[in-house]
Amino acid sequence: MKIGIIGLGVAGISILREIEKQTQKDMRGDLHITVYAEKESFGTGFPYQPDDEALLINQYTETMSIDPDDSNDFLEWVRENKNLKQLYNTHLPRNLFGEYLLDKSRELIEKLNVTVICVKVLSVKRQENNQYEIKTKNSTETTDCIHLSVGHLAYQDPYNLKGEEKYIYNPYPANKKLSLQKGPIAVGIVGTGLTALDTFLYIRKYYPEAKLSFLSLDGRFSSVRGHEPKKGTHAVCQERVRQLVEENQQLTLDQIKEWVEKETADRDIDLTWIWKTLGEGTLTGLQRDLNHLEELGKFQMLIHQMRDFYSLLWNAMPDNEKDRFLNDFGLKWSNFKAPIPQRTAALLLKSISDGEVELLSGIKSIKKENGDFKVQINGQKTRAYDFIINATGQQMDLTKQLYLQQPLIKELIESGVLTPYRYGGVLIDYPSMTAISQKGERVNGLYVYGQLSSGIQYGNNNVELISKSAQYSVQDMLKI
Repeated sequence: MKIGIIGLGVAGISILREIEKQTQKDMRGDLHITVYAEKESFGTGFPYQPDDEALLINQYTETMSIDPDDSNDFLEWVRENKNLKQLYNTHLPRNLFGEYLLDKSRELIEKLNVTVICVKVLSVKRQENNQYEIKTKNSTETTDCIHLSVGHLAYQDPYNLKGEEKYIYNPYPANKKLSLQKGPIAVGIVGTGLTALDTFLYIRKYYPEAKLSFLSLDGRFSSVRGHEPKKGTHAVCQERVRQLVEENQQLTLDQIKEWVEKETADRDIDLTWIWKTLGEGTLTGLQRDLNHLEELGKFQMLIHQMRDFYSLLWNAMPDNEKDRFLNDFGLKWSNFKAPIPQRTAALLLKSISDGEVELLSGIKSIKKENGDFKVQINGQKTRAYDFIINATGQQMDLTKQLYLQQPLIKELIESGVLTPYRYGGVLIDYPSMTAISQKGERVNGLYVYGQLSSGIQYGNNNVELISKSAQYSVQDMLKI
């Protein structure tokens, strides 16, 4: 069997890991694996490529293992290779996790005798015999299956500024992209998510004279990460959800709410108070979160433990129930699910209080005029900025701004091989991770991961869930 893996970040490495785990040595002689990965992100993926140490992982160190069967794998790697001891409830630099991934990828490449091609894949075409033709600028190869693990989708460009001088469309890697001029310049950061906070930390470190503004629609950040205890769930359990799915029953949002309410009551969590009081994301809300880290952490730990079966819950709900969840709870749930490290939140509040940084909301438009960026804000005078940095996050809706996506993704959608999904990314068969074409058919042998599968596998853009998805896909592949 000829296997093509496009991309070698968390998903690509997880695929290699599962091939190694799920095959015997005598089987591997019939497996011919080729990895296609660009040099910049080889073995690390886009988020964890070499970069400045000011950029931190927003998850705790103990939750970042690449191996679902060994939750302490990253923890032990750090202890052994970096001689760091106090690691629980810490946020390490992203590039450190990238080093760990690179180590794992090299081990697996050697074990499986993988062929590595460090060039960008330009196109993938499905042949009449159900094989796939992979083209790069230097080669054309044929494979029996493809694992599409390209990582992050393209950034949004909400004000259509891409290509303008001094507009930084994608801020990563920061040590290459965020090259500004020294001195008292005005810099606008579009967005208030985790990318915006990375940008804030980097510019504050290297351009202390810059006057920074966060430019947003609603002026809200995420929640702060609380102190998380350790206790497993029991009311909302994977076994119960799986049983309902196997019985072909559909879950309702009310059922899930009932389970969550029981779980929080058993953990002595005042769900009504937390939902009303914490996770607001305003400046006042961030300070309130910092004042209630114990209560906040207990709820966030529940959300974290539920991640193991987000996909089961999400796919067991009909679309009308999914829509109810998104309308009633989606935004705030996401804020609780992707919190800000405490140290970053405290520094942000102090910088705004001291007048070093400002937060502006109600942004109407941003235009380039006479060398400056003019920002129009509701009810205020137009502001001028020397640099605008886009930190709005990825464009998950592939029916919008498709021209921003890499040519390979654009081609697969325009040819009908991939189907944009209403909840983000593309339509897949879960849990096999197999693509579904625009004809509604399984595209056997084409597996999809990461943000491309985010609409089906709700919340799958964390290391744990992406890593686990490879278990199912490799099982499916080995049946071909």
